[in-house]
Order: sequence, then structure tokens, then C-alpha cells
Amino acid sequence: MAKKVKRNQRRVTRNNSETVRIDFREVGKLIAVALVVIAGIWMTKKVEDVSIKTIEIQSALTKVSKSEIRTIAENYMHDGFFTVDLGSFEGQLNDIPWVYQANIKRQWPSKLVIEIAEQQPYFRWGENHLINKYAEVFYVGNTQKYASLPLLHGVKGRERHLIDLYYKYSARFKQVGTDILKLKEDARYDKEITLVDGISINIGREKIDKQIERCLYSFAMFTKAEREAIASIDLRHSNGFAIRWNG
Repeated sequence: MAKKVKRNQRRVTRNNSETVRIDFREVGKLIAVALVVIAGIWMTKKVEDVSIKTIEIQSALTKVSKSEIRTIAENYMHDGFFTVDLGSFEGQLNDIPWVYQANIKRQWPSKLVIEIAEQQPYFRWGENHLINKYAEVFYVGNTQKYASLPLLHGVKGRERHLIDLYYKYSARFKQVGTDILKLKEDARYDKEITLVDGISINIGREKIDKQIERCLYSFAMFTKAEREAIASIDLRHSNGFAIRWNG
């Protein structure tokens, strides 16, 4: 009976030793994960410590002021090379009136490179704006320097339509020895064309092509002296047009 008890005690002892066994493979995994976390924290700190030493403008600029770009750039000089918000930086540059598009690239180890595409004006729009070749309006404040550009004026959203009309009818007026200087459209879509020789032409919103053709036909009939005496032509008559003479 005593021997049986001892065997049972040995069995209990063996079972107890199994319950405290350490799985070193699991411990190794935990240590590996901890090391990765620590390394990640260390690398994050190192990334944040990489500073911007140079911001360089790599574009030949004729309209955009480099000093204005530098003023904005100074706000980002103290940011990290990897952590600087390039989207915000580019957004502020794109708000400069003569900037069409700004692009910023990181150049290792510590430089930001700014590339600027400037706006190219094709038309004046109202008193303080210009229009680029994509029919996009941009603000410049003073357009007197660009007085030689054709002037378009109308309701917002009609820019592309007026540009298309300008090109279409400018080509036709050139055939009779003149050209369009201004093209204006009111809220009712009635239009007024001013030619380079000062003649003002009022056009209704319907059957525009027919009205223009009637005007061009008459132009071909006028002598040079008669054209110079014309102040305005009103094409908004169903059975003809009215001419107002200078003086």
C-alpha cells in the first residue's frame, strides 16, 4: 500500500512540473515583436529629426515674384524633411495670382525643389481678371499691362462659350479688314462686339450666325470713309439693322 502512494506522489510531482514549463518559442516571438516596436519608435524619431536645409526654386519666372515664394517657404523650413505637408505648401503657392501650378519634390538628403508653371494670359475678363488657354479665369488686380488682349465679359461659367464665339467671329471679321477688340454678353445673353476701329455692334441672343452674316455682307459694301463714320450697328431687328453715325 505504501508503494502505491509513492507512485501517486511521483505522478503528482511530474504533473506539477508540466504546468510551469516555459515555451521559449513564444517568448522569442514576444521579444522579436518588442524589438520591432522599439526599432519603429527609434526610426520614427530619426525621421522626425531629418531637417530641411534648402528650398530651391528651379523655374525661370517672369511674372511670379520669388520673394513671395520665399515668404511662404519660410513657414516650412523648420518642418521635417519627411513630415513636411507638401500638399499644404503647394496649396499656398497655387494661391499666388500668377501661379498656374506649383509642384514640390523632396531631394535627398535635405532639399525641397519647387517647380512653378506660370499663367499665360490669352484674354482679359472684366476689369481685374485674365483668362488662360484652358478658359480658366485668374485674378491679377490690374490688367492695364494687357490692354492689347481681347476683352471678354459675361456671366461666370460662360467663359468657354465666349472664347469659342470670339475665335469664330474674329476670323470672319478679319476677312473684311477688321477684328474684334471686345465681346460682352449680358445676363440675357444679348451680346455687344466692339471692333478695333471703334464700331460697336449689338447682337440679339437668337440666330447669331444670321445676324453676323448680315453685318459682314454690309461691311463689304461700305467704303473706308463710310466705315470710319459708323459709331454703332444694331442687329437686333428682324427685318434689317440700324446704324448710328458719328457726330
